[in-house]
Amino acid sequence: MKTIGNMNEEKGRFRSIWVAATIGAVFATGSAFAIDGAFEIRMVTLAPIGTSPHVELLKTGSRWQKASGGKVKLNVIASYRAGGEAAIVDKMLVGGVDGALLTLMGLSKIDPGVTALSDIPMAFHTLEELDYIQERLGVDLARRLEQKGYVVLFWTDIGWCRFFSVQPLVHPDDMKRMKVFVWVGHPEQARIMKDWGTKPVPLEPADILPGLSTGMINVVLATPFSANVGQYATVAKHMIEINWAPLVGAAVIRKHVWDRVPADCRQELLTIAAGTGQTIKALGRKESEEAVEAMKRKQELKVYVPSSQVNGEWRQVARSAYPRIRGTMVPTDIFNKVEECLKEYRANRGEEK
Repeated sequence: MKTIGNMNEEKGRFRSIWVAATIGAVFATGSAFAIDGAFEIRMVTLAPIGTSPHVELLKTGSRWQKASGGKVKLNVIASYRAGGEAAIVDKMLVGGVDGALLTLMGLSKIDPGVTALSDIPMAFHTLEELDYIQERLGVDLARRLEQKGYVVLFWTDIGWCRFFSVQPLVHPDDMKRMKVFVWVGHPEQARIMKDWGTKPVPLEPADILPGLSTGMINVVLATPFSANVGQYATVAKHMIEINWAPLVGAAVIRKHVWDRVPADCRQELLTIAAGTGQTIKALGRKESEEAVEAMKRKQELKVYVPSSQVNGEWRQVARSAYPRIRGTMVPTDIFNKVEECLKEYRANRGEEK
């Protein structure tokens, strides 16, 4: 005969089994779920709270909710601290989050083809050239990501990455005595930097300022926008105005989750998202320019504008790495396509190759 204690124990065991099964079902079907009748999508970003990428994502959420008649809710989680971008991708893979605003450091873990937009140093002479390449390759790159299970909501960028250094950095040879930040999880990038005679130090972005402060690193490649937000120039007070590479990113969502969004509003949500990407790009480029002036005023940042001769030295060093980059960091077919498109773009404008 069952006692009251036995019955309570069985009820507790049943309750535990039911909770475990419910949690399992959530992860099996994706982490997005319905709250107050709305389909909630959780999107994370490393962008700090209050910065333009975060604010524009919040606006996107409001527009999505209105456009979908309250059917879709975008929950934006900024200043994400549970690891870097590689960890975010891992989190999406197991259904812990549904989408993310990532730079190519995270996107390349999904598909390496996207690296063509940022990992070919000094490939682009102007941001207009980058816009052209994004327009030409964006659909193909989005298709590659979709084949891996992710839908691209928009592409964007926040302008050029510059070298910020503790000691003056003018010529490429100056790098040979410096310890340079490289992203964790990109060993080929570290090997190329080592071939140049530098000491690459793999870190997550959150560790850049502590690394600069302790002397673990003394050079970081970052956009002025990121450097200003991260306060890098409080230690690294020298910047060389070399257009090394743009910082390109994209907002992606797991296809399994996107397919659960009501079909009658998907296209309108994508249109809204595309506008968000353009706004983040325009604001990011503008804010990067303003950030340089702000750091000059507040942190005594010293900016070196190289001569055409010095710029040529940097371009020569960058191009010397192309054989190593082609086929390793950037797939050969995509690398070649970028070169072809740039050649076409410059020929149409009568510019140098």
